[in-house]
Amino acid sequence: MDISRRHFLSASTLAAGATVAAAAAQAGEAIKGFDQTQTDADKSKSWKPFSDRKIRMGIVGHGVCQFGLQFSLQTHPNVELIAVSDLFPDRCADMARQAKCAKTYPSLEEMVKDDRIEAIYCATDAPAHAKHAILCMQHGKHVATAVPAFRGDIEDAEKLLECVRKNKGLVYAMFETSTCRDDLYAMAKLYAAGVFGNIVYAEGEYCHPHVLGTPSLGSYKDWRKNGCPMWYPTHSTAYYISVTHKSFIDRTQITYCVKRAERWVSGAGMGEEWDS
Repeated sequence: MDISRRHFLSASTLAAGATVAAAAAQAGEAIKGFDQTQTDADKSKSWKPFSDRKIRMGIVGHGVCQFGLQFSLQTHPNVELIAVSDLFPDRCADMARQAKCAKTYPSLEEMVKDDRIEAIYCATDAPAHAKHAILCMQHGKHVATAVPAFRGDIEDAEKLLECVRKNKGLVYAMFETSTCRDDLYAMAKLYAAGVFGNIVYAEGEYCHPHVLGTPSLGSYKDWRKNGCPMWYPTHSTAYYISVTHKSFIDRTQITYCVKRAERWVSGAGMGEEWDS
């Protein structure tokens, strides 16, 4: 049976709504800014699977934030986890242990050769997201990446878009982490019930914790050390998109938001704590 876009997204991002927990820092403490806001969720309603179909998945990436497992795909009733991977053997082993997965690969380049795997979630370093997504699709895999879809080089976005267009039978998805936060899900339910009425204007703002003086997180090859344009609004706009399930209608506002983000990253607008 072919997997559909709706089934893939439902079995991953949406159904994982309240599962993204704070990852543990190397010292064992919660990473600043990864804390959750708990709401009064109705736990009396049991979740019902969308189908009996199990997606055969691979997950790669178990770094500082350990986002590979933070969406709980490894325990989703519509997912069969085939294999996990990380470049560092100790991280790979820890990932396999936590996910209770017997099969591991030393790299994504090896994992994509596994014909049993239908879809791969890439929670790898941000500069490699576009390259890794393209690699997965070139091997006939549906693919999802953590944010951002690409980082720094606008040509990476063009290559990713071209690859998606060439592989119309495959799904590419970007897992915007804010979508899976408990407070956002609660607001989405209120919006669906008509509590907010007709939204005619929305504005969002986000700043990374290190802006407020917390220590910078570690990263593979220190990619987090030097800021660079991400060319897209992400957490700043996720609360509008994921609450209303609508797209933006004013391209001018998007351009304005992105330009302010670029100014913040370059240091031209350090007083404006916009999403980097």
